[in-house]
Amino acid sequence: MRLGPGRDTRRRGRGAQLRRRWRHLAALLASAITVTSIIGYAGLSFTVNGLPPYPSTGWVAVLQPATGPDVDVVQLLVQARTDGDQTRAAYDVVVCGPRPYTGDLLIGGSARLSTILPNPVLPATMPQPRVQPIPDLAFFYRGLVDLGPVQLLSINLPDVSACAPSSELPPGTLPGGDEEGIVGITSGPVQQSWAGLWGWWHGPHASQAWPLTGAFPGVPPGVTGTFLAVSGLNGSWTRPLQEYAKVNAVGIPASWSVDSAVPPAAGPYPLTWLSTTPPIWPVAKLTDGPSLAQLQDWLIIFAIGFGITGSMMASLLFDWLRSRTPYDSAGSGDPAQTSDTPAACRRAQPASAAAAPPTGHRLAVIGAIIVISYARSKCTRSGHS
Repeated sequence: MRLGPGRDTRRRGRGAQLRRRWRHLAALLASAITVTSIIGYAGLSFTVNGLPPYPSTGWVAVLQPATGPDVDVVQLLVQARTDGDQTRAAYDVVVCGPRPYTGDLLIGGSARLSTILPNPVLPATMPQPRVQPIPDLAFFYRGLVDLGPVQLLSINLPDVSACAPSSELPPGTLPGGDEEGIVGITSGPVQQSWAGLWGWWHGPHASQAWPLTGAFPGVPPGVTGTFLAVSGLNGSWTRPLQEYAKVNAVGIPASWSVDSAVPPAAGPYPLTWLSTTPPIWPVAKLTDGPSLAQLQDWLIIFAIGFGITGSMMASLLFDWLRSRTPYDSAGSGDPAQTSDTPAACRRAQPASAAAAPPTGHRLAVIGAIIVISYARSKCTRSGHS
C-alpha cells in the first residue's frame, strides 16, 4: 500500500521535528556537561597547584637571672603534633650540670597555650605546672624590645644530674638531664593548607612554621648580653651560655612527602631540627600524596568529559550550520532532494548518503580518541615520575 503525498509529507515533518527535539536535548546536555567540566577542571587545577603561605609563628625562649651562676647546660625542646586546625605542643626545659638551676620559660605569640593539658609523662598525682600570664613583657637591650603578652613557666630544679661527656654521646644526641615542661593546645596552628572559596575544601599542599626556639623577636641571633626588664619582670636577665634547641614535628603521615625544609631537617618521620647555637626557626613544605593522586585522577576525568562533550558540541553545530544552507528551502536539508531532481534519483539518494556517517560524528570520535590518548600518556608520565 502506498501512502499519498500529503501523508508522506506529514510523516517526514513529524520525523524532522522529533529529530530537532532530540538534537536540542543533546545540545543542552552537552552544554551542561561542558560547563561543568570546565568549572571542575579549573577548580581542581587551582586546588592541585595552590601553595599556602606560612602561618604566623610564635617564639619560645629560656631566660635566667643575670646574677646567678651560668655553668649548667640548658636544652630547650619543642615537640608538636598537628591535629586538623589545632596543634598540640610540648615545651620542655632539660638541664644538666654541677649546680641547681633556676630560670624562666617564656612563651609568646601564637606559640602560647590556649589550653593546658596533663603531661602524659608525669604521674597523674603530680600537680600541673603553674603558668603565669604576663600582659606585657618588655626589655631594654640597645633599645626597647616589647614582646607583648607572654606566658611564663618558672623552672626550679634543685637537684640537677651531671652532664654526660660529649665524647660518649652519639651524633645528634643531647646530654639529657632533669626537666620541667608543659603540654597544651597552641593559640595558633603551625600548619596551614591551601583553602578554596570560603574554606569549603583544602588542597594537598601544606606549609608548616614552627616557633622561634631559643630567642625572642627583636634581638639579633647569638646575643648573650644582659636584658634589663622594663615591664612584666624585674631585674636583669640573660640567655644561657651553654644551650641546645631541638624541634620535633611528630605525627606526619608516612604517605606525605617533604618538599622542602629550612634549615635542613633530620628525618623526615619525624621531622627533627637540632641546633647547638640557638636560635632555630624551622619551616617546611609538605604534600599529601594520596590526596594529590586522587585530585589528579579527577582532573583527567574532567578533561576527558570536556573533550568528548566539546566534540559533540562541534558535531551538533556542524549539523545545524548544514541545515541552514540555502539549498534547504525544500525542507529536506539535502541538495539532491530539490524539485528539479528526478524522482528515481531522489529515492536513490538517501541510501547512498546513509552509507557514510555524518562528518560531525567522525569529529566527535576523533576528539574523544585524542583526549583519551592524552590522558593515558599523562597517567604514564605520572607513574614513571
